[in-house]
Amino acid sequence: MIITSLITEYNPFHNGHIHHIEASRRLTGADIVIAIMSGSFTQRGEIAVTDKFARARAAVKHVDLVVELPMPWAVSFADDFARGAVYIANLLGSSNIVFGSESGDINTLKQTYQKLKEQDIREKMETFIKAGYSYPRAINEAIGSDIFTGANNTLGLSYLRAIDVLHSDITPLTIPRLGNQFNETDLSKSRFSSATSLRQAIQEGRVEEASYYMPETLARFIHVHGPLSNEALFQTLKLLIQRSTPETLRDIYMMTEGIEHRLLAKIRNHHSYSAFLADVKTKRYTMTRLNRLMTYILLNVTKSQMATLEMPKAVRVLAMNRAGQAFLKTLPKDLEIITNVNSKNSLFIKNDIVATDIHNIYSGSDQNDFNTPVIIVD
Repeated sequence: MIITSLITEYNPFHNGHIHHIEASRRLTGADIVIAIMSGSFTQRGEIAVTDKFARARAAVKHVDLVVELPMPWAVSFADDFARGAVYIANLLGSSNIVFGSESGDINTLKQTYQKLKEQDIREKMETFIKAGYSYPRAINEAIGSDIFTGANNTLGLSYLRAIDVLHSDITPLTIPRLGNQFNETDLSKSRFSSATSLRQAIQEGRVEEASYYMPETLARFIHVHGPLSNEALFQTLKLLIQRSTPETLRDIYMMTEGIEHRLLAKIRNHHSYSAFLADVKTKRYTMTRLNRLMTYILLNVTKSQMATLEMPKAVRVLAMNRAGQAFLKTLPKDLEIITNVNSKNSLFIKNDIVATDIHNIYSGSDQNDFNTPVIIVD
């Protein structure tokens, strides 16, 4: 049986994701396609635009199984994000993973990854990064090439590293990413547009325009229930930061280099999330790093928790079709598969339960991990 896993966020689910699914199924001849999807918060430290159940419901019309990437890995740096996702893919017996990339060339990515393992290249990389170069630019400078650009290429390298570090037999494959860049806010002129541009359009009430690039029912659902962004978090974060001491903030995961003092010094001066982070940001503290840090504060993710974190011991299933349901029955009996959450199995996914509950505070949704059964479609 060929099992193809896709590592996803679907924030929101759109035409580019449908293309990714269909192209991956054709490329691999997959019997089962699994989406390993971030839940309530995403890799760049942003609250998901809508709840994980709505996103899973849209995705399972095209994949066979949607499982949740646990929060500690879903909201982390590229290498940790990839390691958690590849580990889940391994648990599910995946034959391969297929990811989108700017290069669309797995051999180029593999060659780049091998170069980055060389001692002199690593030392050059560290020098460029300390000088303030972005990761992709540091790679280009270190290997003496300008072929490596793009966030998806960077994440692709992390998938290769995770497969290597975990000694996995999974085969990595890639397809070219289509449409505009992931961080572009304007809608594309093609039928594929970035998740960033779609969130922006829905937030501005341009639902009909957004519907050209994504399922109309999902676009309208997000519009009606209110698209979320990190701006909604600001008052809570302001309260949490202002009531904290430097010592308590220092316990938060990735609170390093004295940044807690910078947060405390600037929080009183602002009334919006974007203005606060713009004031805190420096060359050393990128916006993505700050977004993640704000999420860690909100979720109270501490250094001690992360230091003792173990790899996932269970797989949380959000949605499946009949083929996915049959596939689950073929998995090893000692693998904990969670379809409906109860008091016993909830211990495996306690971080995700908290993240969902906090997401619900801002979305107003009453769907949580306990009262929402696994979504099954024919």
